[in-house]
Amino acid sequence: MGDMGSSVAKYLLKSNFTVQTNLDGRSKKSTENAVKSNVQVVSFERLIKNSDLIISIIPPISSTKTSRKISTYSHKLSKSVNYLDANAISPKTTLQIETNFYKNSFKNSNYIDGSIIGTSPNDKYKPRLYISGENAKNFLYLNSLAFEVINLGKKTELSSSLKMCYASLTKGSSALLISLILLAEKLNVLDHLFDELKHSQNDTLDKIKKSFPVISSKSERWIAEMEEIGSTYYENELNPGVFDNASYIYKLISKNKTKLTKLLEIID
Repeated sequence: MGDMGSSVAKYLLKSNFTVQTNLDGRSKKSTENAVKSNVQVVSFERLIKNSDLIISIIPPISSTKTSRKISTYSHKLSKSVNYLDANAISPKTTLQIETNFYKNSFKNSNYIDGSIIGTSPNDKYKPRLYISGENAKNFLYLNSLAFEVINLGKKTELSSSLKMCYASLTKGSSALLISLILLAEKLNVLDHLFDELKHSQNDTLDKIKKSFPVISSKSERWIAEMEEIGSTYYENELNPGVFDNASYIYKLISKNKTKLTKLLEIID
């Protein structure tokens, strides 16, 4: 379980939901997060058998593979599954997943498109969970300490569409900031750039200071998300170039996670 998934699990438990997870193939950190959240760790088969609803909160690169595994087990066990994909995927991807899910899962299963906008829930805050699809209205009961749930309607891909637009601003603008700082470093004007930002764009400088340490730890996860956003622009006849660059930038940072920290030392 990642940071978002473990926090969501923790606050669903506080809202009196029973929460289980399967950790096959997941990292040591995922196991540690599950333990901290007091989530029941079960086999994949038991997860399918026990669950009224399965929420997927994983890196987008794994979305298709995970949904296929869930639908396959659903059919194998003759167990209907309600599956909410809350990953950062494009409208096209979610529709492809939905088609394959209904093709392979047991009868009366349901697919719900979802997107989480905001940071991990805590005692004073909860993110928004947008849901959409033919049967999305049946899952408003997820409104809890973990989420504020908003149903966007019957059109499946609406939640993923909103996520692609919103993340264009948040993660896209962060990639742009990294790009210009890396450029300034190569052109030997980085210290002058920081001086000018202090003078004329102090809010931007504050954003850099606060966000760069977080970006370093999440950059690898964001590569596929930028690719999903880029494909969404392309499919809608808009130039995806800025997000191709964003994916490239996050690849660079994922290979050198101390890079941004070292650059921030120049500010001080």
